Amino acid sequence: MIQKAVVKRILDQGLAEIEVQRQSACGHDCASCGGCGAPQERIQAVARNIVDAKVGDTVTVEGENKQIMRMAAIVYTLPLVLFFAFFVVASLCSLGEGVAGALGCLGLAVGVAVAVGYNKQVKKRGGTLFTIIKKG
Repeated sequence: MIQKAVVKRILDQGLAEIEVQRQSACGHDCASCGGCGAPQERIQAVARNIVDAKVGDTVTVEGENKQIMRMAAIVYTLPLVLFFAFFVVASLCSLGEGVAGALGCLGLAVGVAVAVGYNKQVKKRGGTLFTIIKKG
């Protein structure tokens, strides 16, 4: 995934804080669809600064698809899988529908907790989703 970004701040260890236009599924070609009213959101991210970009530079960044897909799987899939796994195991143990539903919700909560923990771990070790590949 290649996007344009603006360098907001230079960080230590060859990193830069960038501001990226959030991508959406519709592509924001509002002239062809009549518009959806979706806000143009900008997100802050950390990128490896291999081209020595300076504050205020408009840069091209490349997203690391492997890490993005891993994070998406953890955030979106894991809670749902754990919900059904806990629910099915409780049902197979004949614990009743109410208990199975409650345990399914517990599985969902465990999945969300794992996703939040993974996110904190990635931030702590300085994980980046982007690399600045060129200026301008």
